[in-house]
Parts: sequence; structure tokens; C-alpha cells
Amino acid sequence: MKNVIQTSLFLIAIVLNAVSAFAVQNDPPKQVLELPECDIYLFDLVAAGELSSLENGRNVTKRSGYDNQPWFTPSGKTFLFTANYQPDRTDVFEFELASGEIRQLTDSPDQEYSPQVSEDNQTLSFVTDGKTANQSIWSSDREGKNLNWVLKNLGEREPVGYYAWNRSTEQILFWSRYGFSLQLVDLQSDTARYVTGDAIPVSPQIIPGTINFSFVHRQGNGEVWIKELNPKTFAIRPLVMIEGANHHYAWTPDGSILMAQGTKLEQWKPGSKWHSIADFAEYKMQSPTRVAVSPNGKKLAVVAVDDKSSR
Repeated sequence: MKNVIQTSLFLIAIVLNAVSAFAVQNDPPKQVLELPECDIYLFDLVAAGELSSLENGRNVTKRSGYDNQPWFTPSGKTFLFTANYQPDRTDVFEFELASGEIRQLTDSPDQEYSPQVSEDNQTLSFVTDGKTANQSIWSSDREGKNLNWVLKNLGEREPVGYYAWNRSTEQILFWSRYGFSLQLVDLQSDTARYVTGDAIPVSPQIIPGTINFSFVHRQGNGEVWIKELNPKTFAIRPLVMIEGANHHYAWTPDGSILMAQGTKLEQWKPGSKWHSIADFAEYKMQSPTRVAVSPNGKKLAVVAVDDKSSR
């Protein structure tokens, strides 16, 4: 009887090992993310009278892959960005302006996007699937640890696409990934308020020198405008109509707006109109989209495609 039991256990072990080996050999391959090829360029942004100009442009993430969503840290000495150094996911990285060093900050099986950091430069925030059913805002320390679901107390299940977080008021304006709407979240009172529909998928911004947010909205007549939201009164005010197909923009500290249209960099100041201040074609750049301005207004990061054919 003992021999029979031993033989049975031996056979079971063989079967389990075979099943395990088969499972390992037949695990489905990791999904390769279908992300566009793009790089991040860095420029000196020079004040020149009423308008600005660009100098010393260079491709600082030059590689094959997705490098996108630059966001300057409070000191302006580095910027955060999203990249797919591994084909099945995106992580948060940091570029140091002085040395050109790139450091990886998050390292998880999830996909992280839209990185930002707190005023003390210690707490990261980003959009990720995380452990929730829907894409949402998470935070961590600078090593990508101590994960926290930022909207947990609200039970907020609306999938977040883009967001702006005012750390001084603990308010977040986010764009709903599938709803094409905006919601204003107050983390101090754990409340959320619907703002508007027909919002364009672009990161909201905090308007310099104010607690107000700006966002991009498609009106009923088809015009696309950058608008201002007062988070106290919930009043919405149109600022300027976007004249072109690209809707990404950035504020400068003096209250100007910069955005790419075609190969040109456009600048708008209150009470004025859009003016072309630079041509990215001079730097062998194609399809510029996102722009980010450093806190001191002296650096500009631009996402574009490297025109290798012209070199």
C-alpha cells in the first residue's frame, strides 16, 4: 500500500510539473503599447520686448520610443516625463537640465502618465490604472513607493485622463477620459462638482498668480476656446479662441500662453492676439504638440518628432 501511495504521489508530481512547464511556455506575450514615437526638446525661452523668442534648442531624450508629458519641478532644475523604456508599460522619469542625466522614478507593472510633484518636490502624482477599476490619480514618494489613491475618500470612479492639482487649495480639476467632461475635486471637503461637458482632452492648468484653473472647451458653434474657471464661484470666463488643430498649451509666469500650431510656436497675451514667435522646422522638428514652461519662465520643453529624413 505504501508503494502504491508513493507511486501515485510521484505521478501527481510529474503531472503538476508538466502542467506548470506548459503554462510557463504558453503564457501570453506581454502587450506592446501602441504609443507614438516622440521626443522632448529643450529651449531657452528669452524675453524680447512684448514677445518671446527661442534659443539653443536641442533634443534631450533622443531615442526610439515614447517620451512625452514634460512637467517642470518647482525648482526648474529638472522636469518629469513619461516614457516607455519597456515596451509593455510607461513609467515616470526625471531629466536634470544641468547634467542631462535621466533618472527612473517609478517602476511598476502599471502604466503611469501625467506626472507632477508637490511644492516640496517630495510627493509624486500621476494617472494610472493602479489597483482601482478605473484609471485614476495616484501619489507616491520619489522612489515610487507608499502608493496612495488620491481620490479614495470620494469613492471617485470617474476615469481620469488629465488633471491639474493646486496644492495650496487642495483642489483638482480633472478631465474625464470617456466622459469628455470636467470635474472639480476638493480634497479638504472630499467633494466633487461637475463643471462642464464638451471638454477637449488636454491637461487643465493653474493660471499663474491665481487659484483659478484654465481648460479647453469646444463650444456649441464648434469653436475651441481656452477658458478660465474660478473654483470659489464656479464662474467660467472665455479667454482666447484656439486657431489651429493642436490644443495643448502652457502658461508663462507673466500670464502669456504658448502653444504649437503646425511648425510654429504661437504666443498670446491678454488683450492681444496670437503671434508666431518661432519656427520649429529650423530645429528639424515635426508635429510639435505639448509644451511646458519652467517656473522661472526661462526654459521651454516641447514634445515633437525628430525629422531624421532632413539630416
